[in-house]
Amino acid sequence: MVIFRENTEDVYAGLEVEAGSSDAEKLRSFLKESFGWDIREMSGIGVKPISKEGSERLIRAAIVYALKHERESSRWCTRQHPKVHEGAFMKWAINS
Repeated sequence: MVIFRENTEDVYAGLEVEAGSSDAEKLRSFLKESFGWDIREMSGIGVKPISKEGSERLIRAAIVYALKHERESSRWCTRQHPKVHEGAFMKWAINS
């Protein structure tokens, strides 16, 4: 089994603000005002970006590897929580 795993997007992008910082409070206020999200005070906040481009790069690398090494099959998986970004990866994988 060969596993291809994303490590440049999602939580690996390192887009975080420290709990209690002025940036965290500014972001918390923005998210409340713009999206109605209630985030507790003194919370650290991380952003998990996922892009079509990054997903397709990973998918393409896995397909090229499978073909080059004459693999009989390949499978796609993700932490399929009911979240938008995990669903987007699977949609892009299926449509690639």
